[in-house]
Amino acid sequence: MRKDESLFDWVVVSVISQDRPGIVASVSKALYENHYNIEALSQTAVLGQFAMILVASAKKGQPHQRLETAFQKLSQTMGFNITLKEAHREDMVPYRKSETEPFVITVRGEDRPGLAYGVSEVLAAWEINITHLDAKVTSIGQKLEYVQIYEVDIPKQLDFDLLHDRLRNRGQELGVSIDLQHREIFRAINQI
Repeated sequence: MRKDESLFDWVVVSVISQDRPGIVASVSKALYENHYNIEALSQTAVLGQFAMILVASAKKGQPHQRLETAFQKLSQTMGFNITLKEAHREDMVPYRKSETEPFVITVRGEDRPGLAYGVSEVLAAWEINITHLDAKVTSIGQKLEYVQIYEVDIPKQLDFDLLHDRLRNRGQELGVSIDLQHREIFRAINQI
């Protein structure tokens, strides 16, 4: 973010589309032509579907209607589903970030309905925020396994051993293995 934040307004933009080249270029061009700067951006493609969320800023008082019109045109001509939401600086603070530790939860096993719900239900009950989730089928040795990797922020006051036991128990209920590691240990072991 810029140093003198009081001089800027922010918008949050989300884009969903069939994946293809040029989506980021089209959206960033519309932002640039309407005098917006991209402050943060994350995008991914899953099974041919593209999703992106970004935060952009403009000088205070910049009318958002011109940007909305540009996005409507992109939606009509390119088939994008674009939403724009005004944001306030106080809304752009990670959830309880200063009171948490970053951890990685790995779920491995056979794919079945309810896995994401089974794990995320435990996390929600413990007030643990999921900051990133990736799920895919991968080849491990000679067999295919379904793998979910959750990046989470765990409140520092929680009993990590008790949480780990609860996650392992849920894994047994679901027929999968669930492991919990501090993010730095996970990165060191997996060389991300």
